[in-house]
Amino acid sequence: MQSTQSYLNATQAKDWKSVLEMMNPKIFNYAPKAMLEQMYKQMENDSGMRFNYSEIEILRIKTEFILADTSYIPVDYSMTIQVHVNPKLYKNPDDIRLLHQGFEKTYAGQEVVFDPVNSRFSIDLKNTLIASSAQNSQLWYFSEYKANDPLLSYILPIEVMNRLLAGWN
Repeated sequence: MQSTQSYLNATQAKDWKSVLEMMNPKIFNYAPKAMLEQMYKQMENDSGMRFNYSEIEILRIKTEFILADTSYIPVDYSMTIQVHVNPKLYKNPDDIRLLHQGFEKTYAGQEVVFDPVNSRFSIDLKNTLIASSAQNSQLWYFSEYKANDPLLSYILPIEVMNRLLAGWN
């Protein structure tokens, strides 16, 4: 699925404008696009952290589910996220511990490791994107699937959420 690879490539390149253009537009009803774009830009500029995304791989493209006039396809993928923290800003062990806990909450169920020598967190992520498109359209939009994300139930139809929770069988 070429569109999925484009989305993942834009993430890896930190091309946030392109990422936002490919996001499921329903999210902008809850978080305005301009706010999200600003958040992505500030994520590295103001936080003392530098994010690198690598080893991105599409693992599995699941069966299409058509509801009304829209196709939904879960796409399992993996990637490594490295977060380099500025040791001048994060020198206190309590700060590192809080960051570690925050990453563990954000990436629940994923391995989060801190390398104190290089001041770097590594997160080996396996997750699912939900690709959606109007039938007979080549334009696909993406949502990150997290079972514990309450916002997703406002973006995706209940029938899609139920299939996801049941393992998409």
